[in-house]
Amino acid sequence: MQGNMVLNPDELGQDPAVGMDLAHALGVRHLEIRTAYNSNALTLDDARLREIRHLADERGLRVAALASPLWKWCRPEAAPGKVDSFGFPTQVPTEDRERWVHRALVVAGILGTDRVRVFSHLSVGEQTESFLDDPLLPYALKAAERAGIQLLLENEPVCTVAEPAPLLDVLREHTGLGLWLDLGNLYEVGHGTAQAVEELAPYVEYVHVKDYLPRNDGMKAFVAAGAGAVPYGELLPVLHRVRPGLPYALETHVRQSPGEALTRGAAFLRRTVPGGLA
Repeated sequence: MQGNMVLNPDELGQDPAVGMDLAHALGVRHLEIRTAYNSNALTLDDARLREIRHLADERGLRVAALASPLWKWCRPEAAPGKVDSFGFPTQVPTEDRERWVHRALVVAGILGTDRVRVFSHLSVGEQTESFLDDPLLPYALKAAERAGIQLLLENEPVCTVAEPAPLLDVLREHTGLGLWLDLGNLYEVGHGTAQAVEELAPYVEYVHVKDYLPRNDGMKAFVAAGAGAVPYGELLPVLHRVRPGLPYALETHVRQSPGEALTRGAAFLRRTVPGGLA
């Protein structure tokens, strides 16, 4: 079964038409929406969201997923470190969170997707919240189910659930939750192995692909997928064997020549995922 390749237009800037045109040129028919017009998708008004949908429809593209920032937050009294939350606040009062869940479901509906990403609370020392026991999670899962949408948990290193064991605990406890597997993040936390991917694979509904080279200062130098340290040649065949037909969203985070990095990454994915990608 052949999977689909997905491209996020904001990798090329805040005018979504530019990234959509690259997707069309590369033969990529699916999009992931995170930010546009210098705003997080959750904070855009409905007219702007309909404009994004129209731009996609004009090019024969479909929105495969909403890369929302839900749960990439902490309470206002906590002090998060430097976190890329893509234009969304990282300190969110508990009483405001339910409203953001419902907004994400509305945004997904306007964009025409049935997948919404979530995270697992920012790690902020003693003030860190538990995602597994958060009462908002079962509430959100029920609301999403009513809307015909699935919430997918990304394994994010700055959040509380990033390694295989706690990921499996949450996914087994909350059966409506799927996994938005970021293979680069899995490698970053020391679990970029075939065994880890095989354990997680039954829960995977969506895949993020990005690559980097470790720098001497402990930071990451992002490169085109396949040109870095993440062992995709080992991991992608394992994932495909257990879960064929997945969407693979190509990230880059390469600041100079991101279009070139995405073009190279798309070619790499098509030749590395068994059976190729549409």
